[in-house]
Amino acid sequence: MKKTKWIWHPGSFELYHSMLLHNRRTTSKTYADGTRKSVYYYPMWRIDSPHHNAILEKKATTKKPETLKFYANTETANMVVDGIAYSVGSEVILEAGEHTVCLQGFKKDGFPAFYVEGDTFKTDREYVVAEGDYKGRHAGYSNYYTNPTDEVEKFKFLYKKVNPVSKKQINGGVLFDFGKETFGKIHLSGLDGEERYVSLGESYEEAIDSAYSELGLNVEGKCYDSEPVAFRYIFVPDTSKCEACVDFEYLPLENRGSFKCDNELINVLWNVCAYTMLLNSREAFFDGIKRDRWVWSGDAYQSYFVNYYLAFDTDIVRRSVRMLRGGDPIRKHINTICDYTFLWISSVWDYYLHTGDEDFVRDIYPDILDMWEFIEPRLNSDGMYERKPEDWVFIDWSTFDESGPICAEQMLLARAYESMAKFAHLVGDTAWEKHASECFEGIVKRTNELYWNDEKGAFVDDYESGKENVTRHANIFALLFDYTSEERKEKIIKNVIFNDEITKITTPYFEFYELDAMCKIGNFKYMTDMLNSYWGGMLNLGATTIWEEFDPTKKGIEHYEMYGGKYEKSLCHAWGASPIYLLGKYALGVYPTGVGYKTYEVKPNLMCFGNIEGTVPTPNGDIFVSLDKEKCEVLSPIDGGTLILGEKKYEIKKNEKLTVEI
Repeated sequence: MKKTKWIWHPGSFELYHSMLLHNRRTTSKTYADGTRKSVYYYPMWRIDSPHHNAILEKKATTKKPETLKFYANTETANMVVDGIAYSVGSEVILEAGEHTVCLQGFKKDGFPAFYVEGDTFKTDREYVVAEGDYKGRHAGYSNYYTNPTDEVEKFKFLYKKVNPVSKKQINGGVLFDFGKETFGKIHLSGLDGEERYVSLGESYEEAIDSAYSELGLNVEGKCYDSEPVAFRYIFVPDTSKCEACVDFEYLPLENRGSFKCDNELINVLWNVCAYTMLLNSREAFFDGIKRDRWVWSGDAYQSYFVNYYLAFDTDIVRRSVRMLRGGDPIRKHINTICDYTFLWISSVWDYYLHTGDEDFVRDIYPDILDMWEFIEPRLNSDGMYERKPEDWVFIDWSTFDESGPICAEQMLLARAYESMAKFAHLVGDTAWEKHASECFEGIVKRTNELYWNDEKGAFVDDYESGKENVTRHANIFALLFDYTSEERKEKIIKNVIFNDEITKITTPYFEFYELDAMCKIGNFKYMTDMLNSYWGGMLNLGATTIWEEFDPTKKGIEHYEMYGGKYEKSLCHAWGASPIYLLGKYALGVYPTGVGYKTYEVKPNLMCFGNIEGTVPTPNGDIFVSLDKEKCEVLSPIDGGTLILGEKKYEIKKNEKLTVEI
């Protein structure tokens, strides 16, 4: 039986918590008098407020008498039953028959939410907006808020007390080391009461370099409790007696996915990636817990895939998608980045493929349509994306020829149209299905005509400038999305992927796409080499979480520099956790071929490992896979699976261990 849930105007919960989290960022500044202070950092895009009014309604027939009890998070609320209004806390007995229950509320400093105990009329997504522009849309809800005492405007985190692993005197102060990256509320005690700046660091060097540390605390008094912050090290100056501990703040996410092999570095890497994801899985998927603590669509897009192979928490994906969409009207691209808007649309289809959650797709479909109403007038006469002055073309931290329409953007726009055609088919919107399909086919055709350079044997960044600049990014998308011919794919592999003259990828962000593409074409050695050298390079330097960017040619504290700041690089960045996804999909070999794993394949590959084993979560249980040089075993809680070993295929039966000798 479905649980009773707190409900609200669709999107209000996400807009409210987005408003709070995007205005929590701080940084440290040095003032004219030489003092160092922690200060507020203004968000880079418009932050929308939640809906302060809500009116939600349900009509149904009760077969027997039913008692309703009404709760709300505001006194300015009514439960109107068959035209009669009742205040918060009221109990109402319904006789058998047809009834209408309407929940109305207003909250000035937040958003109204409702909870009705009952049977037929208990609150869940079946309530719909009763009037206004959102009329007919289903109520918003979260699986975290199912008790009448829950406070929906307080996000539900868990806390665990953690003590430092070491404490030492240095530079006239005390340095605390918590052993690994962490996030939580810092408690300092034993101070002398003087005002001071306490510097925090993801690295030892940052913490003791108070003049340049990115994060710090403005501490005053003999005891101090901070808001949640990210750090590994805490440096308290001008004292020898201070003590510190932290209330580690986290979500209760279970790691349903797992992976082990005979390469211990890879095992350690998997666990470090999982911990990186835990730290960045919060109200939504964050980019990193130290610097931004914001929700970026490109970062979240990759976190979704890692989540499907790790925790398979659908609630956090839905929250992230709604936060990124924001409120109306749409005036700029998501995060001001055009490629992030296109990825946002594609991400909803990927969510549906992995989860089978049709309700969510239908709920958010009007918001997707509104996004296209913003996108399409900004396309050029050929229906392709061309940068506007207020747009940020990101793709990756790399140098592109951006003289005109950039090739990689057309690939992502095509992907968005491809997803849109599937959405429209699902909901029965034949006009949009036809339009999106035609646009998708047209963009792919024009991209292959305009950007392909026969002499280079690759796609160039821009066809108008004449510079014929080749980067990996568009070419990787062409491989990954199957947007070019098999003959051209072979040329891309030779002329781009294995061409050392083409600038290498330096961010884990785009390694996600490159390694996904390489595994897709069967070059597994490329991936395992990168896991050992690139990600392993970070671990060898003492990383306890995955960094925002890694360049093995750098030395010492050069590794911590980014964006012109001495320590501005994030050392805990969610976009670096992709090995969990890659190992689950390509080593264990599990992936859905039908929506919600109604059908799926298991195509395990030993790669460079002598043995592997692990689990991959699905909507209805976890699939176990083990493989060595002698046999393969699969145990699945669901039907519809096919094990593929070489040219042979085997049916996977529900709850029956399949063992195949090799």
